[in-house]
Amino acid sequence: MEVMNAQPATHQLPPVPSGVAWSVAAERVERYLRAHHLTGSRQIARLTADIIGIARARQRPGVDPMTMAMETVDACMGDWFARMLGTGEPGDALLLARGRVALTMGEVPARWPEYFLREAVAPVELVRVMREADLGRRPDIRLSHMAPPAAKAAVPAGWLRLQVSYRWPFVRVVTGLVMAISLIGTVWAAGL
Repeated sequence: MEVMNAQPATHQLPPVPSGVAWSVAAERVERYLRAHHLTGSRQIARLTADIIGIARARQRPGVDPMTMAMETVDACMGDWFARMLGTGEPGDALLLARGRVALTMGEVPARWPEYFLREAVAPVELVRVMREADLGRRPDIRLSHMAPPAAKAAVPAGWLRLQVSYRWPFVRVVTGLVMAISLIGTVWAAGL
């Protein structure tokens, strides 16, 4: 007895051709490089082609081209940041974050576009700018033994209005007269 497929074959999406998937991955890599402030179209095209070539060579069964391309970009950037910053492991997320900050703060893509993600020996000035732009280590977190501030008692709204009204001399005089007349009226009414 044959087990029937729960969905008819007509409802299944056809598999995406490999060339189309790699084209979409290349577009994503290109946008990612532009997000890092690369502006030269020739440089972006060259880096995109290199990264897609490396990703295709590393292709693993069952992994889509987009994932492979983005993993390759992260690996290339991690290697480059490790060389420029001189610290950290290439796959470390903290190194990638520090490298991206240094890349932006040092304006590296605009000043040295030909050395970005390249194996060529980088100029001393580029390495210096990357290392100086590095934010360094995060601060140590220490527990504080400071007591919380004491809670303030709620003040009735009428009392606040009375306090505010006493700031102006005219309002003080009128308020005093109203209170005096009220007191006299209360005493007169009680005497009747």
